[in-house]
Amino acid sequence: MIRIKALGGLCVYGDDGRPQSGAAAQPRRMAVLALLAHAGDRGVMRDRILALLWPDTEEERARNNLAQSLYALRRDLGEDTIVGTKELRLNPDGISSDVADFRSALTRGDNARAASVYTGPFLDGFHVPGASELTRWVDDERQALSHEHRRVLKSLASAATAAGDTDGAVAWWRKLAAADPLNPRVAIGLMEGLAAAGDRAGALDHARIYEALLEQELDLPPDREVVQLAKRLRDSALPVEAAATVATIEATTPMSNRAAPGIRATVSPLTPNEERDHEPTDGASDAAIATESVDGPPVFSPVAPPAVVATAPGAAPSRRGSRISQWGVAATFVAVAVVAATWYVRGSRSSTAMPVVAVGYIAGYELGERSSELTAPLGDLLATNLARVPGLRVVSAGRMLELIARAGSDTSARALKAAATAAARAAGATELVDGALYRRADRQLRLDLRRVDVATGAIVDARTVEGPDLFALVDSGTARLATRLGVNAPAGSVADVTTRSLAAYRLYVEAMRRYYATDEVAAHRLLSAAVAEDSTFALATYYWAVTTPNAEVAAERMARAVRLSAAASDRERLTIRAGVAFHLSAPELGSIAETLATRYPDEVHGHFYRGTAFSMAEDYLAAVPHLRRAIALESLATDARSGAPAGPGPCPSCDARNRLVFEYLSLDSLAAAERETKAWIRSAPTSEIAWVQLSYVLDALGRPGDALAALDSARHLENGGSTEVQNAVVSHWLRVGDYARAEELQRVRLANASALDQRQALWYLAIALRDQGRVNEALAMARRFRTISARIEPSPGPGGVPQSATMEAVVLDAMGRYRAAAALFDSIAHWRVAGMAPSQYARNRVWMSAHAANARAAMGDTTGLPELADTMAAYGSRSGLGRDQRLHHEVRGLILAARGDDNAAMSEYRASIRSLTTGYTRTNVVLARSLLRLGRGAESVPVLQAALRAGVEASALYVSRTELHELLARSWEAAGRSDSAAAHFRIAARVWSAGDPPYRARSAAAAARAVALTR
Repeated sequence: MIRIKALGGLCVYGDDGRPQSGAAAQPRRMAVLALLAHAGDRGVMRDRILALLWPDTEEERARNNLAQSLYALRRDLGEDTIVGTKELRLNPDGISSDVADFRSALTRGDNARAASVYTGPFLDGFHVPGASELTRWVDDERQALSHEHRRVLKSLASAATAAGDTDGAVAWWRKLAAADPLNPRVAIGLMEGLAAAGDRAGALDHARIYEALLEQELDLPPDREVVQLAKRLRDSALPVEAAATVATIEATTPMSNRAAPGIRATVSPLTPNEERDHEPTDGASDAAIATESVDGPPVFSPVAPPAVVATAPGAAPSRRGSRISQWGVAATFVAVAVVAATWYVRGSRSSTAMPVVAVGYIAGYELGERSSELTAPLGDLLATNLARVPGLRVVSAGRMLELIARAGSDTSARALKAAATAAARAAGATELVDGALYRRADRQLRLDLRRVDVATGAIVDARTVEGPDLFALVDSGTARLATRLGVNAPAGSVADVTTRSLAAYRLYVEAMRRYYATDEVAAHRLLSAAVAEDSTFALATYYWAVTTPNAEVAAERMARAVRLSAAASDRERLTIRAGVAFHLSAPELGSIAETLATRYPDEVHGHFYRGTAFSMAEDYLAAVPHLRRAIALESLATDARSGAPAGPGPCPSCDARNRLVFEYLSLDSLAAAERETKAWIRSAPTSEIAWVQLSYVLDALGRPGDALAALDSARHLENGGSTEVQNAVVSHWLRVGDYARAEELQRVRLANASALDQRQALWYLAIALRDQGRVNEALAMARRFRTISARIEPSPGPGGVPQSATMEAVVLDAMGRYRAAAALFDSIAHWRVAGMAPSQYARNRVWMSAHAANARAAMGDTTGLPELADTMAAYGSRSGLGRDQRLHHEVRGLILAARGDDNAAMSEYRASIRSLTTGYTRTNVVLARSLLRLGRGAESVPVLQAALRAGVEASALYVSRTELHELLARSWEAAGRSDSAAAHFRIAARVWSAGDPPYRARSAAAAARAVALTR
C-alpha cells in the first residue's frame, strides 16, 4: 500500500515504508498527489490541477505536462493508484493518505484518531516555484485543517476535564497550546488543568511564557483573565507549602547547581505587571544574572508568596527597553526560587531523561544593520558550549548547517526558523533551543532562550541572560540550561575552547555556511581571514586545511590544527583529529573514530570514519556495519525532512555509500555492489557520483551497454557531465577496449585552455597508448603531463622527484626500460615536501618502492630487494593502509620466485593480498605467473579475471589490460580451454597490432596462437 503523508510536510512512502524517489519525489508531481489526497473521494478536475500548477503555461503544453506527470506517477507507484480521466482521484485500494484518514476520523467523530493522524500543518514547508495559485490554495487549506485540528484538541481536553482525567486533560491542553500559543482561552485551560493536577508552579510558568510570547509576537499586554488566574493561583499558595518546597529543593539540588554566595533570592508578593516593572531595591542589576556563580547554597529570605527577583549587592539598577521581549525573564527569576523548585520536582520531564538538544534560529532585535554578525555566531557558540555539558547530547553546529543548507536559499527569518526546526527533527533532536538577542540602551546584550519540544512544538522552558558580549551570554545561558536540566555546567568559558576573537568567530561561521553550500572557494577565503584574526583558532584552522586545494600545504595546516586541538572542546578535538587522520591515511584513525562514534553516536562522521578505518585496513566485512550506520542516520534525516532529496553541500551519507560499494567491489561481490548502488540512486536520483559508480559496477559485471546508459544519466545531470563524469566515460571506453573512442575524447579535451583538462587528457592518453603498445607516444604524453603538473606542484626536497612523474615511470616499465623505471620509481619514493605528514611519506615510500621492486625483478636484479622489503615493512607500519603494511610480502615473493621457489613465493604473494579486484594488480600478475610455472593454469584464471574487473587507474594502473588478456589467454590454454584462450589472444593481437615494433611482434604471436588453438 502506497502512503501519502501531507500533514507536517509532504512525502510518499512505498510498500516497504521507505520514502519514494523518482516521479514521487519531483515537486510538481508530488503536488499532484497532494491535490488528489486532499480531494479524497471527490476527486479533482484536470482543469483545476492545470490552473493551480501551470497557471501561466500555454494550455496544450500544460496538458502535456500533466499527462507526463500522471504517466510517471503511475509508472513508479502502480498503474492502478490514480484512476479517472477527466476527473482524477486516488484508488483507495492501492494508495492511502493521512489527510483522508484525518477527514474520515472527523466524519466518524473519532477525535482521538484525528488528533493522532494530524502530525503538523498541511504541506508544511512544501513549495512549488512559480505556482502562486497553488501557494494561495495551500495557505487556505492549511488554515482550515489547522482550525479543525484545534477544535479536535479542545474537544478532547474538555472531555478529559469533565471526566476528571487531569493527566489526560493536561496532555491535550499542552498540545492545543503548542498549536495555538497566543489564545488566552487555551492558556487558561492549560493553567487550570495544571493546577487541578497539583502543578500550580507549572501553571504559573505557562502564564509567564504566554505573556512573553504575546509581547514578542504581537507587542500586546497579557489577557486580563490570564493575569487574574495567575494571581489567584499565586495567592492560594500556603506559606507552609512554600517552606516545604524550599526544603525539598535544598535537599535535592546538587551543590554545584545552587545560587552563588552573595546572590540573594528575595520573595515578594508582586503581580505579573509589577514584576515586569520591578527595580531591585538594593542596587541589583539584571546583568548580574549573566555573571552569577553557581557555587554554594542559596540564601532565602523569610517565606512569602512566590514571586522572585534575583539581586546581588553592589550592582547598578537598569530599566527594560520599550521593545525588549519578556519571555524567559520571569522564568529566569523563577529558576532560583520556590516556584521553580516545585516545577523542577513535579515537572513533566524526568531529570533522568536527558534530551537530545539542537540549537535553532536566534532572532536579532534592536541590533542595528549588522544583526546577523551577532546572531549567527551566537547559535554556533551555544551549540559548542552545550556539547561540553556532561551527559547532554547536542547536535553539532556543523550537522545543523549541513541539514539547513538542503532546505534552499530562502534566508528570511521565517524560512530559517522553519529550516532549523526541520533540521533538528532530521538530526534526531528531542528539544530545540532557540531565542532572541537584544541590545539594551546601555549596550549590554540580552538573550532570551527557550527550550521547545521538537515533537509537539510545546515550550518546555524559558530563560533570560544578559552580558557584555556573546561569550558571556553563551556561558551564562549554558549554565542556566544545565541547571534547569539538573546537571553541572561546564568548567571555564566557551572562549577557552574556541577563540576569544568575535571577529574570527564571525568569519568562521560565515565560512561554514558557504562550505555547506558547496562554495569552497569563498569558504577558504573567509577561513584564511579567520585564522589571520586568531591563529590559535583550532576549528577554523582545520577547515582552512580541508578547503586548501594543494595537498601538501593542506597537510601542513592539518598538522597545525591537530596541535591547536589540544585546547579545543572534546567533540571539536576528536572531530579535528579524526578528519586529519582520514585525510592523511594515518594509522590512528580507527581508535579516534571509535571514540568519536561512541561519545557522539548521533553524528554521522564518527561512524563513517570508523567504517573507513576498517576499509583502509582492508578489513572489508568489518567496515560494512559502521558504514550502514552512517547511511541509516542520514536516511532517518531524509525521512524527517519528509523525504526531501539531498540538496547542495557535503553529503556524508554519499561518502558512506560510495565506500560501501567499494567494500563489496573489494570482496568481489558484484551483485551486492550493484544492489547497493541502485539503492543509492533510489535515495538520491540526482547524485552524479552514484550513477558513475553504477557504471563502474556494470562494466565489472560485463554489461557495457548498461554501464554506458548509467553514464548518460550522469552526463544529463550536468549538461555534459563534470570532470569526474568525463573521466568515467573515458575509463569505460578503455575498459571495453575501444581505444579509438577514448583517444578521440581526450584529444578534444587536450585542445581546451584549462590546465586541469589538459592534465586529465594527457593522463588518459598515456594509459590508452601504453595499453596499445604505442609506448613512445605514451612516453611523450607522460612527460608533457609531468611538465604541466610541475607548474602547480610544490618543489620536492633534495633527491626527490614529484609524484607527477609516476606515469613516466609506468611507461618506461612498459617499454622494457626497467632500470630507468626502477630509478625513477625510487626517486619518487623519496619525494618529500615541507609539512608532509609522516603517514603520507610512509604511504608514498612503500607504494613507489613496490613498483621499483617489480621493475628490478623484471630485469633480473634482486640483489637489493631483501633490504628494500625490510624498509617497506618498517614504513608500512606508519601508514593507515593495510595494503602498505603488507606490500613487503609481495617483494619477498619476487625474491623467492627469482630463486625458483614458486610455492614459497605464492605464500608471500597471498600474504600481501586482501582483495584480488581492488588490490595491487601487479601482485595478481606475478601470482598468476608462479601458478603457470607450476602447471596450475586453472588456478591462475580467476586471479587474472579479478584484475580485469578492476579499473584502469589507482592500483590497477601498473599493469596493461592488454597484458592481462595475453596472460589470461595462456592461463586458459594451460587449463585446457582452447576457445577461451583464443578469444583473449585475439584481443591482445587486435590491440597491439598498431603498437611499436616489440608489441607488433607480440600481436603477431598472439594472432598465430589464436589460429592454432581454433584449428
